[in-house]
Formats: sequence, C-alpha cells, structure tokens
Amino acid sequence: MKRHFYYLFFLFHLCSFQAKGETEVEALLKWKSSLYDPIALNSWSLSNSTKPCNWYGIICDSNNTVTKLNLPNTGVNGTINNLDLISLPNLTHLNFSGNHLLHGTIPESFSYLTNLVSLDLSGNGLTGSIPQSIGALTRLKYLNLGMNGLTGTIPEGIGNLVNLVELNLVYNYFNGTIPEFIGKLTQLNVLHLGSNNLTGRIPSELADLGFLRVLNLSTNSLFVPIPSFIANFSKLESLDLSGLNLHGQLRQLFIGNDGTHSWNFSSLPNLQYLFIRDNFLNGSLPSFFCKLDALIALDLSSNQLSGELPQCWWEIKNLEMMILESNNFSGEIPISTGHMPPLLSIHLENNSLVGWFPSALKYCRDLVVLDLGKNRLYGEIPEWLGYSFPSLKILSLRSNMFNGTIPVLENLGKLQLMDLSSNNFSGSIPQSIGNLTSMTVQQTWNKLDSSKFTYMESISITWKGSELSFQQNLALVNGIDLSSNSLTGEIPTELTRLFGLLFLNLSNNHFTHTIPERIGDLQALEFLDLSNNELSGPIPPSIASITSLSFLNLSNNNLSGKIPMGSQMQTLDNPQIYAGNDGLCGFPLEACKTSNSTDQNGSMIDENEDTDNREIVWLFGFVMFGFILGIWTFFGTLLFKKYWRIWYFHKIDRMQEVLDDTLKSISAARSYSSMRVLIY
Repeated sequence: MKRHFYYLFFLFHLCSFQAKGETEVEALLKWKSSLYDPIALNSWSLSNSTKPCNWYGIICDSNNTVTKLNLPNTGVNGTINNLDLISLPNLTHLNFSGNHLLHGTIPESFSYLTNLVSLDLSGNGLTGSIPQSIGALTRLKYLNLGMNGLTGTIPEGIGNLVNLVELNLVYNYFNGTIPEFIGKLTQLNVLHLGSNNLTGRIPSELADLGFLRVLNLSTNSLFVPIPSFIANFSKLESLDLSGLNLHGQLRQLFIGNDGTHSWNFSSLPNLQYLFIRDNFLNGSLPSFFCKLDALIALDLSSNQLSGELPQCWWEIKNLEMMILESNNFSGEIPISTGHMPPLLSIHLENNSLVGWFPSALKYCRDLVVLDLGKNRLYGEIPEWLGYSFPSLKILSLRSNMFNGTIPVLENLGKLQLMDLSSNNFSGSIPQSIGNLTSMTVQQTWNKLDSSKFTYMESISITWKGSELSFQQNLALVNGIDLSSNSLTGEIPTELTRLFGLLFLNLSNNHFTHTIPERIGDLQALEFLDLSNNELSGPIPPSIASITSLSFLNLSNNNLSGKIPMGSQMQTLDNPQIYAGNDGLCGFPLEACKTSNSTDQNGSMIDENEDTDNREIVWLFGFVMFGFILGIWTFFGTLLFKKYWRIWYFHKIDRMQEVLDDTLKSISAARSYSSMRVLIY
C-alpha cells in the first residue's frame, strides 16, 4: 500500500511539473549561474559545446543523454534546490560529495530521478530532514548522506529502497530509534549509522541483514547490551561499537549465553576491523582474539581493561594496527615466539606496562607509529631502534623510566615526531639527529598512510604547555620533545638544519654553553622551550627572524645581554618568558641599564649609544693609525735608503720638467690661435 502511495506521489508531481521541464543544457546552465564563483564548471558553456556530454563532470549514454553527474571535491558553493532535476530523468549516478560549501536542504524533486542507482551528497553543509519522497528511488543501490548537518528521524521511505547495498548516514544529527524497517533492506552490505543521536534498542529485525560486511553503530546513545545476532553475520569484515557506553566484561560481550541465545564472536572468520573504543568494558583481554586470523585493525582504547597481554598476542597473523591505549594493562609486553604480524601502528600509551623495551619489536620493520608513552618501562633503549624502522614516522616513549643515552639515529629518515620527554636519559644529543631528513621540510599531506584502512591516527603531545591530542593534523606535525631528562652538553648545531620543525622542547635538562647562533634558520618553528637549563651568553639575534614563533620559554637559564627585537618578538610580551635570567634586559623586561657618565649638556648617555660611540672611536683610531703608519713607512724609507731617496727626487724633477714643457706647449698654442683671429 505504501509503495503505491510513492508511485501516486511521483505521478502527481510529474504532472504538475511537466510543463516546467527544461532541456538538460538549460537546467545545467541555470544551476551554474546560481552558484557562487563556479570555477570548476568553466567548461559548462555553449561556446565550448552545445552538448553537455563534453562538459566537466558529465557523462552521457549513446543517445547523448546525461546519465552521470560527478562533481566531488570541486568547491561547488550553492544549493541543490536550484537544479531542475526533472530535466535530468535519465540520471543514474549523482555525486556532489566533499563540496563543503554546498548547503540548503535535500529537495523533494529527487523523487523524479527514478533511474538513480547511486546518490552521494556526503561531506557538505546540508541541513533539514531527509524527504519522505526519497522512497520513490527504488533502483537506488548506494546512498551516502554522511557528514552533513541533517536532522530529524530516519524517514520511513528508506525502507522502500529494497535494492540498497550501502547506506551511510554517519556524522549527522539524526534522532529517534534505529527503524525496524531497515531490516527489510536485505541486500545491504554496508550500514553506517555512527555519530548521530540515535537512542533505544538495536532492533532484532537487523538479524535479517545476512550480507552485512560493514556495521557502524558508534557514538550513539543506544540501549545495550549488543544483540547476539551480530555474531551470526558470517560475512562481517568491519564492526564499530565505539562510544556506546558498553559496560561489563569484554569476554562476555563476545562469548556468552543469556539462557535463550548463545554467541561467539570469535567465529567471525572475515572480521578485519574491530573498534570498541571509548566504552566502560573491564576484565582481561581474551586469548580468542589471537584466533582472529583475518584481523587487520583492533581498537580497544579508552576502556577499563586490565591484566597482562596474552602470550599469543603476536600470533594474530595479519594485524597491522594495535590500539590498546588508555586502559589498565599491566605486566611485561610479551616476547615474540617466532613469526611477527605485519604491524604498522602500535598504541600502548597510558597503561601500567613494565619491563625493558620490547625486543619483539625489532622484527616489525614496517612500523610507522610506535607509542609506548605513559607506562613504567625502564632500562636503556637498544641501539637497533636507530636503524630497524626505516618507515617510522611517529615515536613516543614519553613518561617512562628509560635511562642511558639516546641511541644513534642512523636510519630514521622518515621520522617526523619524536617524543622522549619525562624519562631519565643522560649524555648529549647525538649529532646524528641531523639525519632526520623528514624534519628538514614542512609536511604538506594529511595522511600517515599507516594502514590500508583509512583509520585516523591519534597521539597526545605537550603543545605550548598543554597536553593536546593530535588527530586530523597529526601528519602535518614535525617536532622533537626531549624535555624533563638529564641531558647535558651543548645543543647541537645539527638541530638548526631541521627546517621543518614546528616545535622543539628541550626544557628541564642540563644543557650548557650558548643557544645555537643559527636558531633563526628554523623558520617554521611555532613553539620553542629551552627553559630550566644552564644556557649562557646572549640570545642569538637570528631568533627575531622566526615570524611563526608564537610560544617561547627561555626562563631559568644564565642568559645575558639585550633581548633581540623584531616584529614577532614584540608579540611575545610576557616577562615570564625570560624570568630567572638576571643578565637579560630589554623589552619586555626592564630597559637595559644606562651608564653614569654625562655629555657636555649634562644629559645621561644611554649605554647602547655609548657602546656605539666607542665603536666609532675605535674605527677612527684604526684609520688614523693606518694613515700615520703609512706616512712613516714612506718617509722612513727615504730617510734610511740613499739610493731610493736619489731615485725619488730624480723622478720628482723629471715630472716637474714634463709639467713645464706641457704648460709651455699649451701657452704657445693659445698665442697662435690669437694671431689667427687677428689676421682674419
């Protein structure tokens, strides 16, 4: 009955708008004219072609009818409402994804596109609700409305789209419950409902979705527990149950019997991606995870899991990403029993793990991210760390109890973030730090490429005095944090060759000597902290040329002299930046002291002016000394060398004779000219 309603609804609107229909060319050009600065659509012009088939983003069939309109990530700015969809009845594919400036509501006129197979409006600024008329698109297989600002409930019309293979509604503001009619979409392979405001139970009707490969219910307010029928989705490859306020033991979530049903998630042979972060699960990590041979990425972070990691942990054959941070795991990290999985990313931060640096990692040569921070690991860092990970980009060992020296960094050319802060490292910074070639340039790409899966990496660092978690922009961050150790010696000049550094934190160590003179070469630097060391001498003038510097801390050293001036340095006006350096003066501290001498008028002479005057006096003195030395050298030679004296005066006499002859010639010529004038 409802299906007949949609057909009647469609026929009514078709009759109403038949007379208003435009040609495809007219409809497209009219829409273009309604957009703001549509640079990507410059080819949409009658002067270019009278047929839209040659225009950018348009594909036609053999009859020159528009069937595909693909304009993803083209910066389209406007609304879909101005596009006359009734003039594009043969459209099968429409993709406006990633145009963040595309706004307005989803128009009812989509109901005219009855041939539509794929509709992608994701990554825009669309608002309002999904129109009920979307139920008329019965041929639709792919519907992606994710990452917009859509509201309301999921409309009943979607239950009419029985051919749907993929339904993506993530990152919107949908409320209400998960509709039971989604269970009618038995062809679904992909169901993304994450990051909305959905409530209530997960309906049992979803048990009919036997072809599901991807299920994302994360970050909603659903009523738990998770239904046991999910364990029967034998084709399931990706399951995301993050942020659902799940309680209880992790083992009972995956293996259990409630008296009516029994379930065992370890029987999912194709499960590759499992995300259950940001919940309240407790208990130990079940060993059956080791039997999930297809598992590629596992994220159990931010729960209350405890106990030791299973001894079989390195036996998950295909594991690339292991994210177990922010739990209560304890004990030693298991040693390898032989074969190691192809790990690319390891996050074990913020647990209570103990022991030496895990030797098993030596064989993970493809590692891109290694985060062991905030544990109780101790001992020296093995030398092989410096040459075993040629692909390593992120290394965080902060807040442990490691000691000894920092190993030679021979083969870490791709490293762009190194955090060894809050340990017990001693000795000097190795000169091989200059080998970190990835830090010599600014990063311009926003992916770490640490997995074939597009999971976003996240890591916490101390940034400008506060602990921040970097995720979306992590791949753009270049930085070194060696703060709060016992490092000594000079700050190596090799550091000033890492031109791509955004932050450098060497505070709370025992560095001596001066700040490197070429610190100003780090033009990308935004955050520099050298506080609480034993640095001496002046602040290098080159520091004033770092125009991006927004956080500076040089306090509690032995620095002296005038603080360099510059446009950026003028913005750093907090005196605490330089506190604890009794020899410093100048803005924003007190002006440099003046001398007690006065000029002839009794005015005080500024110390800097006095210094400049002394320099001028010295320069004048050297010039006069050179002049006098030259004069005495010349005349002294004539006085003591008779032969040179005779030769010199002979040359003077000869020059005088030549000069006299020249003057006589000039005088005679003038007399001759005068006589000629008188004659004529």
